[in-house]
Amino acid sequence: MSVNSGWLIIVAAILATLLCAVSLMMFFRIQGLRVKEESEKIIRKITDSLHIGAYIIKGDSFIYVNNRLCELTGYSAETLKQMKWQDVVSLQNAEGTATVIQDLREGRILEMDERLVLIRGDGARMPLIVKCQRTMGQRNSSVYVGTADVEERAYFKNDERKESLIDPVTELPGSLALRKRLEHEILENPALSLALVFVDIDSMNRVNDTIGRDAGDRLLQEAAKRLKECEGERVYHYRGDEFAILFKNRTRADVKMHIKRIMNSFTAPIRIHDTPWYETITMGVSFFPEDADNGGKLIDCAIASIHYAKKNSRGKYEFYNPGIINGLRKRLEMEMDLRHAVKRNEFTLHYQPQIDLRAGAVVGSEALIRWIHPVRGIISPGVFIPMAEELGLIEEIGEWVLRTACRQTKQWNDQGYSFDVSVNISPRQLFQENLVGLVQSVLTESGLMAEHLQLEITETAGADLFLMSQKLQALEELGVRISIDDFGTGYNSLNYLKQLPLSQLKIDQSFIRGNRHDHHDVALVRMIVALAQELDLQVVAEGVETPEHVQFLKQTNCALAQGYLFARPLSAERFIEQLNPIQHQIRETITPGI
Repeated sequence: MSVNSGWLIIVAAILATLLCAVSLMMFFRIQGLRVKEESEKIIRKITDSLHIGAYIIKGDSFIYVNNRLCELTGYSAETLKQMKWQDVVSLQNAEGTATVIQDLREGRILEMDERLVLIRGDGARMPLIVKCQRTMGQRNSSVYVGTADVEERAYFKNDERKESLIDPVTELPGSLALRKRLEHEILENPALSLALVFVDIDSMNRVNDTIGRDAGDRLLQEAAKRLKECEGERVYHYRGDEFAILFKNRTRADVKMHIKRIMNSFTAPIRIHDTPWYETITMGVSFFPEDADNGGKLIDCAIASIHYAKKNSRGKYEFYNPGIINGLRKRLEMEMDLRHAVKRNEFTLHYQPQIDLRAGAVVGSEALIRWIHPVRGIISPGVFIPMAEELGLIEEIGEWVLRTACRQTKQWNDQGYSFDVSVNISPRQLFQENLVGLVQSVLTESGLMAEHLQLEITETAGADLFLMSQKLQALEELGVRISIDDFGTGYNSLNYLKQLPLSQLKIDQSFIRGNRHDHHDVALVRMIVALAQELDLQVVAEGVETPEHVQFLKQTNCALAQGYLFARPLSAERFIEQLNPIQHQIRETITPGI
């Protein structure tokens, strides 16, 4: 492509943006003056003919969106108007939402090149360039915003890479190169059979959030290296955490063989900051011409497949089929419902009793969140918590859980009980900047003594243990106790014991339920209990369902247990109502003092 043609593309983009701005200003004036509906239709036709997304916002809400924005986001106009603009536009490098809003209100024109990210309804993210300006002189007035997918423009800005279309981080061909290759292959030989495999690095966002962008780049580079070692020149870095691999004239069986080889290449840990990070990948596959009749649709089908696979279970792969779209649509509906659930407070806490096997008494509980959906009924956390993490809602939900559990436990203890409460903390919550201050604030407001609160963390492969240790040490200094959940199932169990200020281990229920049939599980439980005793740590066994489980735990000197044998998770009201029957069940099962 010549330099002149590149400039023509840029000039065309600028003219399109100016046309969008003029059209939107006309729309705003028309709306304000309430002129004829026919004029509004004309303006809509103009903006809908543009190849960039356009919208008007007032406060946090959309009051106008054009068709292109609906296509880019994957939402209908009606749905977008019910959402905040922050739900579909994420700030990457900008100082923050408040700063941008203030700039808009003061009338400054912002052109942020690759500083915004469009968050699609299917979870995909697209880099944007945005031009914003206040349309009216009054304070807090509406603003108009023109947006565009700048992926190709970003390439054109770098003259050195304009022709090669190489991604600078992974040194692989990028998305534009893939699109050009697909276009060339299909035009050259329409009878050709193509298989497009998309590969998603499952924990990329978690790495960026918990360790940092440099670590994220390191993960991308190692992933690119392994993929290239497997598949050579077929590999492309499409965007973000997504790679693509293009096969010609391969059967489904052949593609499955390649997929298994790629999966196997990620079994060895990736070292990030001298810490082993065990990564999983999820893949989606589409075929030309079976699933799509052009390159763009082929990419869309592969991306849809990968999102469908990822929503169901990470570390898997999925071949495209028409039913996937319905599945993603249902998923999108669930995500919208979850956003509404947070606003409407549709959650409740259940409490599962924790039993002291030596004293034969209830000594506390684990707080477990439930979503009371107005149509679907009770939805378990295993379904919506991963979704909340992906949508960035987990911190708000986690704070509600912490406040509610502490307040309820304080009420019980004021009634004469002496209960502890365990609250689960997700990796994203653990690394949020204000966690220690939040916990301190909750304890002060609820009046619960810090020693009655236990925070449960899970093993996060590759997490920065030094940073985690600092955060947990600060929590311990408040008097809060730290427990590691599902101990023995992760890769870093011993490192956690060595480096973190823990007070309790929770043995994963898989070891307890299988102990009668697997001598390895028996040996592991005995070892964990003995190790914990040497380190002066409490041990809680989860998944206790039979009297035989209790006898086994007593033989291993495990002091604390929880499970369906004693009680399922109960509402706060039922917890107290069932306390005497639970105590009776304990006495029937356990001989105190042994």
